Amino acid sequence: MKKALIFLIISLHIGLLSGQSDFSFVFLPDLHLRPDSMVISRFEELASELNTLNPDFILLGGDMIYTAKNVNDKKAEALFDLMDKKFKRFNMPLYFTMGNHENVGITVESGIDKSNPDWGKRMFEKRYNKRYYSFMHDGWKFFILDGIKILEEKKNYTSGVDSAQMDWIRDELLKTNKDIPIVVSIHTPLINPHAMTSSKSRVLSENSEAVLNLFQESNLKMVLQGHNHMYMNLLINGVHYISGGSTQFGTVPIHEGFLFVKISGGEEESKFMRLVE
Repeated sequence: MKKALIFLIISLHIGLLSGQSDFSFVFLPDLHLRPDSMVISRFEELASELNTLNPDFILLGGDMIYTAKNVNDKKAEALFDLMDKKFKRFNMPLYFTMGNHENVGITVESGIDKSNPDWGKRMFEKRYNKRYYSFMHDGWKFFILDGIKILEEKKNYTSGVDSAQMDWIRDELLKTNKDIPIVVSIHTPLINPHAMTSSKSRVLSENSEAVLNLFQESNLKMVLQGHNHMYMNLLINGVHYISGGSTQFGTVPIHEGFLFVKISGGEEESKFMRLVE
């Protein structure tokens, strides 16, 4: 009986591993696309480099455009149209994470409010995907979260994961085998890279501890972050917390680039890659 149980456990483990194969992806936060000749030229160079690198997919880390939050729906639509046109340059599938600049008209400067059908997160969700979702790739599960909370009365935003997402994460994890490797993508960082160099900065963003606690019993491998235009790679309790820098024109050179991740034999290896000069 004991031998049969051991055999069953080994068979289940082998079955899980057999669903995994080697692959690679790029984590690309903070592009800040806008109708500016220098920005567009830089993006064209980046697209050529990523197509040469040829990952299985690109995971966009938010702030793909600059900026929908300060403008009305018509101007926001033009920015998304520009993004759609430029993203056709990529030869691989794309997955989007929502950033603060993809929220339409949430500041007083925009001249619109919640009564507009495209206000806030609505335009993004109509055009692309839900603001939070998951997908599987070769035995790995990716949780894409929305780390932006709109402060409607203040005409602003803050970081944080809302209660609807928290409930969704719990339900999604209940349906996920605990051995499946998990990657989380969120624009606003759960662990703030500025706190590594400044005691005035909070290490944990709003409710990040509660978010991370949901994954305690799961096989969380990586948390990928954006927003701060900095590269940071921390290994804490076997989990990599990586802020992916930025390719925005004018980024500090040591943080100027993107993250290339290779999955091999069920293990992840990441490299921060500077843009080719």
